[in-house]
Amino acid sequence: MDDVDQRRSSPAPRYAGAVMLAAVAGHLLAEAATGSLATWQSWVLYAIGTGLLVGSATAIDGLYALVKRIRLRWVVFTAVLAVAGVVVALAAPPVVAYGRVLLLGCPQPTEVRVLTSQAALPAIQDVARRFEQHTAGAHHGCRTARLYVYAAPGNRGAIALRSSWSSQALREVGPHPDVWLPDSTTETEEVVRRTDGIGSAVRVRQGESVAWSPVVLAVPVDTARDVVSSSAEPWGELLVKVHGTGVAIGRPNPLTAVEGRLATYALYSALAPAVVERQLEESTQLRPGAALITTEQVLLRYNKTACTQKPCLTALYPSDTYRADYPLNLVEWDTPDASNHAARAPAREFQSWLATQEGMTALNAAGLRPSKQTAGSEFREEYGVQAAAILDHEEAAPAATEWSAFERKYDQAKRDGRIWLTLDASGSMTEQTATGESRFTVAVDGVRKALTQMGARDTYGLSVFSGTEVRPLIPLGRRDRDAATTALGTVTPNGGTPLHQAILDSATRIGADDAEHISAVIALTDGEDTTSPQTRADVAAALHDHPVRVFIVAVGDASCAAHALTTITDASGGECHDSTMDTLGDDLAALFRKVWGDTS
Repeated sequence: MDDVDQRRSSPAPRYAGAVMLAAVAGHLLAEAATGSLATWQSWVLYAIGTGLLVGSATAIDGLYALVKRIRLRWVVFTAVLAVAGVVVALAAPPVVAYGRVLLLGCPQPTEVRVLTSQAALPAIQDVARRFEQHTAGAHHGCRTARLYVYAAPGNRGAIALRSSWSSQALREVGPHPDVWLPDSTTETEEVVRRTDGIGSAVRVRQGESVAWSPVVLAVPVDTARDVVSSSAEPWGELLVKVHGTGVAIGRPNPLTAVEGRLATYALYSALAPAVVERQLEESTQLRPGAALITTEQVLLRYNKTACTQKPCLTALYPSDTYRADYPLNLVEWDTPDASNHAARAPAREFQSWLATQEGMTALNAAGLRPSKQTAGSEFREEYGVQAAAILDHEEAAPAATEWSAFERKYDQAKRDGRIWLTLDASGSMTEQTATGESRFTVAVDGVRKALTQMGARDTYGLSVFSGTEVRPLIPLGRRDRDAATTALGTVTPNGGTPLHQAILDSATRIGADDAEHISAVIALTDGEDTTSPQTRADVAAALHDHPVRVFIVAVGDASCAAHALTTITDASGGECHDSTMDTLGDDLAALFRKVWGDTS
């Protein structure tokens, strides 16, 4: 009976083997037709797989012969096959993958293009390398993604995305990005609004912040010791203190750099914009002996990699500072020449990985504070930073509605000043003040103080008026503030007061405002006009035809109202201010600031 069972059952393995061989032959033809078997290694790997497949038919036949003698053999046979199937399903993919790596080497990783800022570029490159290592660790040493991290100058990346990445952007910035990791969410919102419409070639999937870095004032260590107090101070107070030490303070362009914009906004809230702009110089590079507005991560990296004696610079954390918050945005392109479907999956994997413990550790190591984790061991005084940074603002940046007004203030305050000073040198200026000094001496001291409000690019000219003439002392274009004191030291006050003539002469010399310059005449007098051939009405009419703002400081016997000096200043768009000999220096300095539109 057993022989009969054997004869009846023996054809099954042969049929199974035939089916397997037919399947192998069909698969072989398909692989050969697509060019997958192009190397001898691929043929070897295919032969090994075929041998294992054919051998499995014999193994199944032997297994059946073994279990058929057992009661409930079909149950046992099925269970064994099921267990074997599970084992093969679990073990085969990694085994096959590892074998493929041994014979064929690593497959080409998918390129993911990551666009970031120039300030964040080194940090994001470090994080990208850690992610590539992560993918290699999970795939037998083979990276599944290659992150190409590049930077756009200033705000060029945002502009390029808003314009769907023109050919000019390809030349000047680089390839179409798959991931956009800017410094601030404020950069993302406008791009998303512009590209979220029918017909747009790009879609920016706005993501959450993955890390943050406060905007700080990096200063030399000795300067920090001189200015730091026991409690946190706001931006305005720290700027005044550091500027008072004589250290140059640099700032990136606030129209293109997030850290420059956030710090300047806070400074404008505390100080007159014209004062801020005259205490800063445009700079993006940290250097020993100078201060710079920057992000904490840039300073940490600089101290860690570029300093022989650490730290070269130390961070001052203003209490009212804002922060870069690094949102990770996925970018999708659907045009024929820029489709990035293959890069989308690894881009999402990179985004998810940054939220894991391994990803946050990589961010910390790069000098960035993960959004969902405290600062790590990299944040220590040796690198000029503090782990416990306490900020007043919960929000990373001001509301988007604030930026239009801010940009107008900046445009006004940053323009180079052209100021013509004209001083009354009439006989009445020899009168003594309560301190025993002459009015003219006090006026010279006031001019010296007022000139400290000027920045490195501002220029001035100087004249005096007495008798029937206006005498130029310093031509327009001078920046040397001490020259004014020296020139005025040669003047002996005498004669009458040709104020009207002096104002017209000054207006002719200074010229009107233009796109790069802001111009004004500042006249100081202690009495009304006595010797000019022109009347107040003549001066007002001339200023209407030749628009230059005129500011008048009235001291001593002069009065803006009593002598109708406002007739002249109102016609020009300027201002008349009554002062005293005690407050003349401060009043002149304040008037200088009003040249740039400060109303404080």
